[in-house]
Amino acid sequence: MASTVCGICGIIQIRGEPRPVIASELLDHMTDAMTHRGPDDRGTMRADGVALGVRRLSIVDVQDGHQPFASEDGEIWAIQNGELYNHDELRRDLRADGHRFRTRCDTEVIPHLYERFGASFEEHLRGKFGIAVWDGKRRCAVLARDRLGIKPLYYAEVGDLLVFASELKSLLASGLVGVDLDYEAIEAFLTLGYVPGPSTPLAAVKKLPPGHRLVVEGGRVRIERFWSFPEQAVADRRLSVDEYAEGLIEVLDESVRLRLMGDVPLGAMLSGGIDSSLVVALMARQMSEPVKTFAVGFAEAGEGNELGAARFVADTFGTDHHEIELSFADQTVALDELVWHLDEPLADLSALGLFALSELAAKHVTVALCGQGADELLGGYPRHRNVALAASWNRLPTPLRQAGPALAARGPARFRRAAKILAAADPATRFLGQADAFDAPLRAALARGPLAELDGCAAARAVAAHVGAGSGDLLSNALALDSKLGLVDDLLQYFDRTSMAHSLEVRVPFLDHRVVEYCATIPSSLKVRRLQTKHVLKHASRGLLPDQVIDRPKVGFFHAAMAGWFRAQTRGAISDFLLSPSARYPEMLDRGTVERLVSEHAEGAHTNHADVLLRILMLEVWLTSFLPRALAGPVGSPVLVGQRS
Repeated sequence: MASTVCGICGIIQIRGEPRPVIASELLDHMTDAMTHRGPDDRGTMRADGVALGVRRLSIVDVQDGHQPFASEDGEIWAIQNGELYNHDELRRDLRADGHRFRTRCDTEVIPHLYERFGASFEEHLRGKFGIAVWDGKRRCAVLARDRLGIKPLYYAEVGDLLVFASELKSLLASGLVGVDLDYEAIEAFLTLGYVPGPSTPLAAVKKLPPGHRLVVEGGRVRIERFWSFPEQAVADRRLSVDEYAEGLIEVLDESVRLRLMGDVPLGAMLSGGIDSSLVVALMARQMSEPVKTFAVGFAEAGEGNELGAARFVADTFGTDHHEIELSFADQTVALDELVWHLDEPLADLSALGLFALSELAAKHVTVALCGQGADELLGGYPRHRNVALAASWNRLPTPLRQAGPALAARGPARFRRAAKILAAADPATRFLGQADAFDAPLRAALARGPLAELDGCAAARAVAAHVGAGSGDLLSNALALDSKLGLVDDLLQYFDRTSMAHSLEVRVPFLDHRVVEYCATIPSSLKVRRLQTKHVLKHASRGLLPDQVIDRPKVGFFHAAMAGWFRAQTRGAISDFLLSPSARYPEMLDRGTVERLVSEHAEGAHTNHADVLLRILMLEVWLTSFLPRALAGPVGSPVLVGQRS
């Protein structure tokens, strides 16, 4: 298999007489802003009405995989960030139609596939991708993002131009895109800890949603869905848990096999939990050499330090194991450097660990598999247990249903969250019940200026926009929301950015769309059963993994150590950013309240606002560090907001 993992960018003229759309040095600047995504090669293409740029990380066909790729007549051009796991099959079919190929690179099939299927070409792809196709004959363009949102794609309409890129920093490097803030998106971030798509922190910029294409044609831009996250399918009640488990291993084993193809060293991210351990087990039985595994832990995390568990799995399968232990008392990863690569404010400190882990792994391999996505597909989080409990709760007599939440609401925070889930009337309310850190009283104390003018419902609107038809049960609806929101805009966001910061490609076998579609056929009662999470996956893993791994309680990476990290950084990152006299957050949040919360947290007197403080901190780092750096132009040629070529 030939694969091409890259960063792509470009500019498309939407309407008007074709003209040059950007100077060559600015196109180079946009492209080179993503050198970390593709240190091996740079390719550009410019013509009237279009400009394309790509950085390439070579994984197979290292010598001949130069992008962009064109059709035989030179009229159709394609660039890709991603990997197409079925490109050999597509190549055979296209050759039968008379198409000619000069390389083994997966991107080369795209212009020919477009010739056959037009704008719907991406429906025939199996993989992860952000793709741009330019059709010079019809003077139109198609952008496409993979079904699960594993690969990113940003875009902005600026006058008669469409600017796009794999990363926000590349988009801003064009000098064409304004930087007015989207306060609705920022409020949603303060509630959720990530910016829910399609929004970004900038009013002018959007994220192309997963499973969508953007078409520039006939003087306008339209966005179309080509794949929907599967609603719960009608389960075949004749199948036993053994049969569902067997089917799950079958599709997952195929997915792992496809992701082992390549001409470069590969390994696996290993936490010691069931998901990554199962991926390693499936890799081990398909590889002739020991799997290279990589693990990270935090010294102060206590039971949350998973290095011992990862070591046990590595010993079980005889892997070539590497690990790193961090201390949150040290700034092993500078926050401004982390946020630079994250592209957006994202309040998930697991990104710190993955950034360091990716740096370690990149010294040994170019590709690493991981277990991401299993929790969202198969019910792996404690909140999924709460949702399953709510489904049972709804079958109780009305007086009991009314009394339970009222009693739980007077208890500890975890009981209050459970009460909200039990009492929720719809999937969106139930989802938001888990994210109550930026609640109404705290919002009233903090919000100032443009944030105070909003109605406080930004997150609710964002979540409601992702609610499906509601045909499934409570758990399947909750899993779908987790997959369309937190998985895409939090977990996959930082997995992509922190790994590509070190030119490391991470592959996600659980998020092959055929695995996802199979999981939708498994009844919810087999995902969370008698309050056991991921029941069917655990059942499927018996015989493949030691029982000690399968029955080990789930550990939330870094979450338990967050309060301690925050206290340790009071004289570090926190004072550098939140207590700085030049901080920008007071434009929208009350400085006095923030300083009081920081002081209380540092003293250990009041630590239950750690989530909100982390969100404010990451927002501040983004405002004062990321934006100025992203807007800096090439040496000797400053990029000005609104500049046109």
